[in-house]
Formats: sequence, structure tokens, C-alpha cells
Amino acid sequence: MEKRISLRIAALAVGFLFFGILGMANTALFDVDEGAFSEATREMLASGDFGFTFLNGKPRFDKPILVYWLQALSISILGQTELGARMVSLLAGIASAWIAARFAFRWSKQAESALMVFALYGSCLGPLVMRHAATADALLYLWLTASSCCLIESIRLRESGEETPEGLAKARQYLRLAWMSSAFALLTKGLIGLLVPAFIVLGFCMVRRNFKALGWSFSDATACLAWLAIGLPWYAYAYWRFSDDFIQGLFGKHHVGRSMQAMEGHTGSWFYTLIMVLLLSLPFTPVLISSLWQQWRKHALRASDDQKGPGSSAAHEGISAASLGLLSHGLGMLAVFSVVATKLPHYAMYALLPMLLLAALSPQIAKLTWLSTCTFGLLMIATIAALHPILLLTIESPSGNRFYRALIEHGLEHAVWGATEQGMIALAFGALGFAMFTKHLLNRWLYIGLALQITVCLLLLPALGQVLQAPIKALATRAGDAVTVSFQLRAPSFSFYRSAVTEDRLPLPGEQVVLRASDFPNLHRASGDRTGWVLVDGAGPLLLLRRESNDGN
Repeated sequence: MEKRISLRIAALAVGFLFFGILGMANTALFDVDEGAFSEATREMLASGDFGFTFLNGKPRFDKPILVYWLQALSISILGQTELGARMVSLLAGIASAWIAARFAFRWSKQAESALMVFALYGSCLGPLVMRHAATADALLYLWLTASSCCLIESIRLRESGEETPEGLAKARQYLRLAWMSSAFALLTKGLIGLLVPAFIVLGFCMVRRNFKALGWSFSDATACLAWLAIGLPWYAYAYWRFSDDFIQGLFGKHHVGRSMQAMEGHTGSWFYTLIMVLLLSLPFTPVLISSLWQQWRKHALRASDDQKGPGSSAAHEGISAASLGLLSHGLGMLAVFSVVATKLPHYAMYALLPMLLLAALSPQIAKLTWLSTCTFGLLMIATIAALHPILLLTIESPSGNRFYRALIEHGLEHAVWGATEQGMIALAFGALGFAMFTKHLLNRWLYIGLALQITVCLLLLPALGQVLQAPIKALATRAGDAVTVSFQLRAPSFSFYRSAVTEDRLPLPGEQVVLRASDFPNLHRASGDRTGWVLVDGAGPLLLLRRESNDGN
């Protein structure tokens, strides 16, 4: 790869890491997901039981074990902080971008493709936010990216007709890496680790009539054994330990159940996932659409040339094989998550990332497309700059959720942007201006990356964390070492911040309880009308109470 491209990719990687660390360390953990992953990892470290995860003392069947092991390692090194909980996602996101960049260069033979896909993976709204979340998603994207790219490259090498020992060995090496990555995906989030390889092989079989791709995928015994050795032992152990409860919890509820019926009201139309793909690719949606259209035209022209006779170059053939594999990956995942009943924004990421890599195979961007992208970027920065007025408008609506209205109202009293934040907004606007009009086309990726990292990592996420999570964090600190329970409140980050399990039950005399202020009448009735309460502290719509002991103290 050209030195000028490598240096810019390195600069972007350092920027992603720097702004990520700075932003994550100043952003409270979001409930429910971030709090649940972080607290389950904390309980694993506290108990010394690394075989399975528990959340507030109860088995957590939501996800397999790998992300918890890695988070435990991170927290052991960096401490029990937001940064320690999120560092795995940050590194996984940067590693995903690097893998995509390496294969983009290999397939397109253009160094600009590597820079483009690295910037897209690092700066699109969806990947950028997920890279800063203490969940399993960024780690899963790493394994899916590696599995997809390695499998496509393995099949591409076989299609190229290289029968030399060196060519065959390289194809087998990529095949083994694909199987191993699929196993790690299985150990990170379950059966979705099998979907991506299946869609890629299916695409080659259907479009190319290349049924040898199926046989080749299972031709290496070492690859299959590596998959079994990595992916299955923990599942066997979990089944031995929890029997049918594990099967029903992970597969019955969180695989089949999510597919058959919407969980926790997360529903939407069949077009929901497609719409989210377009939103999560902001501000690069025009680049994505334009590049995919160019790829489609290129394939149409190639099909026309094939009808006239052979003669396509090896490089052209490589791009075609890569495009087919990535398209099979993206469209397959888009179809699956358009059909499943549960609709969540991050599901669209499974289809978005291969599409970004596919788009980068044609790095030439028309001026109008780039100006449209920068315009979307300016609108994003302007929206983030106006975050507080926008939040103020949301609480004026009487139809909104009362709890979140109270959270926002409390947060707006304490979350005011000063000169530093206003300076960062000005810097982001300036960087976008340079990206829009610079004549140095390679540097525009650095400018736009800088603008988005500043506004999302250093402004948007910390501000939302302050508004939505500051009361939980404050009360967790105030609770101290006293026995504390929760009442009708799903906030696992409360347990993480106070370094203790918080059971969901009625408090006994002398114990503390954290709850929504609106739920106090229910708590009082459930505890008995003669029960006395002492207000320990309050933050926004949340209360920390102590139930009086029987002697009135």
C-alpha cells in the first residue's frame, strides 16, 4: 500500500483511538444494555466464576461468554470505569476498519479504497456509536468482517484457477481464518455467526452456478476442527451447568423468540431495517448510494462483456468475486432482519458494514456526491449543536414518557455547554468546511473524520449520558456500602457504579431502595401502609429511600 495512504489511515486510527478514549471516559454507561454487560462482567470478576455470567445474582442467558471474558480483561487492566468497560468495543471497531481496509486494497488494487473504507467504518454514525458502547455488537462486527472477507478471498482464489501449491495453501489459510472467525462470532452472539458464511456461499452457488464453493467451504478438516474446538466447548459447559434453562434462555428466547414476536415493544415495518441502514450511514449516505450504483453499472457492463466473449482481467475478476460475496452478505442480512419481528437500530449494522466495504471498491466520488455528504455532515453538527433546545422541545409535549421527560428536565438544569464545547463545535464546522472544499482529496477523509469524532464522541454522547444517566450514577455513589435494592427499576449500571448486586425486591427494615418517584405509592402499598421511609437522596425523577426499622430508626 502506498505510504501516503498508510500514513493517513494511521492518522485516522490514532484519532479514533484518542477521541474514543476521551469521550468514553466522560460518558456514563447507558441502561439497559451497557449497564447489563458491564455489571455482569463486574460480578464475574467479583465472584471468580468465569464459566458463566450473572446479572444481579441471576443467570444471564442473553449472550454467550466471549465479550464478558474480554471486558473482564479490560476492566482488570484499566479499572472498573466506563473506559474499562468500553475499551473492547473501541479496539474491535478499529480492528474491523483495518481488516476491511486491507481487503479493499487487495480486491480493488487501489490504495484510495483502503483509506475510504477505513474512514467509512470509523466515521459513519452507526459504527461510530457502536464502537463506543460496552456491548457485544462491535466485537461481533469484528468477527463478521473477518469471516466474510476471509471466506470471500478464499473462494476468489479458488475461482482464479491458481492450482499451484502456494495458491492452494493461501486459499486454505483464508478458509481456516474464516472458520475461526465464525466460531468467535458464535461465541460472541450466537447463531448469527453462521449466517454470514451461509449467505456468501449461497450467493456464489446461485449467481455463479459455482456449487464447488459449497464443497470447498467444508473441504478443510483443520478448519472444521478449529471451529468445533473454539465454538462448542463453552456451549457444552453451559448446557451441562444449566440444562434446558440455558437452551430456552439463549436460543428459545433470544434467538427464536426475538424472530417470532417483538420483544419489549421493539417493532416496525419490513422497511425499518433498510431505513436504518440509510440513517446509520450518515453523513455518508450519498456516497453509499452513489458507489453502490456504480458497482451495479460495472456488473451490468461486465455481464455484457461476458456475452461477447472472454477477456476480463484477473483484477476485474477479483473485484467481481468480492462484490458478489459482499452483496450476498449485505442483502442476506438485510432480508433476515427485515423479516424478524423484533426491530432494533443496531440490527441494520449487519447489512451496512459489507455495503460500506462494497462501496469503497469504487473510490472515485463525484463532486456533487461529496458536497451532498458534507451538507449532511453540517446538518448533523448543527443538530448536535442545538441538542439542548431540541431536548427542551421534547419535554414540552404532554404525550411523552413522564419518566424521561423528568430525566431530561433535570439533565438540562445541569448540562450546559460552555466555551470549551462551543469551541469544539466551531472546530467541527471548520473541519467540515475544509473537507468540503479542499483540493487535496485524500485529506478530506481526515477532516470529515475529525469533525464527526469531535461532535459525536466529545459532545453528543457525553451530553446524552449526563441527561439520561447522571441521576443513576449519583445515587449509586450516594448509596455507599449499605444494603440497597431496587423497586421496578431496570438500571443495571446502578449495581456497576456501587460495586454491589442490587436485587429487585421490596426492602427489608433498615435497607435502602432506589426507585422512580412515580413508583413510590406502589412501593408504599406493597410494603404496608404503616411503613416509614427516610429520604436518603434524590436526583431528578429518582429517589433513594431507607425503610425505617421496626424500632422507628
